[in-house]
Amino acid sequence: MARYGVAPTKSNLLRLRTEYSFAREGHQLLDQKKDILTGELLALVDRARTAQQDMDRMVAGAFESLRSAIVRMGRNRVAQTASAVSVASDVAVSRRRVMGLTLPVVRISVGELSASFGPTETSFWADETAVRFREALKTLGALAETIVSLTLLAEEVKKTIRRVNALEKIALPDYEESLKYIADTLEEMERQTFFTMKLVKNRLVRRRAESGR
Repeated sequence: MARYGVAPTKSNLLRLRTEYSFAREGHQLLDQKKDILTGELLALVDRARTAQQDMDRMVAGAFESLRSAIVRMGRNRVAQTASAVSVASDVAVSRRRVMGLTLPVVRISVGELSASFGPTETSFWADETAVRFREALKTLGALAETIVSLTLLAEEVKKTIRRVNALEKIALPDYEESLKYIADTLEEMERQTFFTMKLVKNRLVRRRAESGR
């Protein structure tokens, strides 16, 4: 809805023109932000799909090794072996910024496996299972990073699209209609003023002519 409640004056016309210019600039910046965030979102979708596939493949392989170990060693011996295995791990979380949005960067470092038993007390299948679960744990950081980033980016893209649409469909047309209304009104007022002044001038000329007779 145009701002017809605003008095059609030159000062208001200049003020609205300035506001309209800022609104257009804001719309352009938000539209660029939307495009950049959308591109980042699409790239993350591919990364998340790859990370999820890697994780599924590694976890499936680790559990397959675990089943093989249980078949060959027995459940109790596998449980005893697992309780004797330890691995040091560390999760480092940093941040990166994309168009003002803070996204996490997750890195999981996993140390070498250590065990409190001799190499002859276990089997290839137990060793293979431990290695595979260790590799799956290292991949978990990339998956967590992409999932969290996807959630944050998707919400930011939604908010940016809403702002772009609000400017494009409501604010900018409102300014344009208001500017047209004020400009047309001022032009009409100038025409009326010019006509009135011309009419007054003609009357003065006639009166002078009549008084000179």
